[in-house]
Amino acid sequence: MSYILGQIFGLLSTVCTVILPFFRKKWQILTLNIGINLLVAANMVLIGQIGSAVFLCLVAVVQSIVSMVHDSRGTPISLAEKILFMVLYVGFGLLGIVTAPGFVMQLSWDNALELMPILGALMLMFSVFSKDEQTLRKFLLANATIWTIYTAIIGSTVFFTDLASAVSTIAALYKYRER
Repeated sequence: MSYILGQIFGLLSTVCTVILPFFRKKWQILTLNIGINLLVAANMVLIGQIGSAVFLCLVAVVQSIVSMVHDSRGTPISLAEKILFMVLYVGFGLLGIVTAPGFVMQLSWDNALELMPILGALMLMFSVFSKDEQTLRKFLLANATIWTIYTAIIGSTVFFTDLASAVSTIAALYKYRER
């Protein structure tokens, strides 16, 4: 039953992801991004794929909140905060590799596969900290591409989320392009 519920959360994240890049305001994009990351983390846990992806989704939630606070106050994100989130993404991503069920501390295909969410999360970090919406969307596209490949390999319905994210982000990049 938990597997089915997890896959339902994955499909719900798909619906949210399709509309995400079409919001005009950054705070709207970040708010929905928080919800999507929570749904994806729940999906991964419930389908038994507790690895770097779960940890990275939770760090992404915190990063989005921090970015929203800075945006509301009109303050820039400091270099220290950017470095902190980069360290958190890499650190928690690597932690996910060594704590994932069945994973061992050695170089293997499974461990190498778990590096993809780390790379995707770094793209998300750059998107959240970007100053304008078009740059945000470009990094979201890179993030979605990496996650699409990862979720296809692990067999999660979040694959549809990531594929929808890539397609809708391309459409939003086109819609809001500078003419």
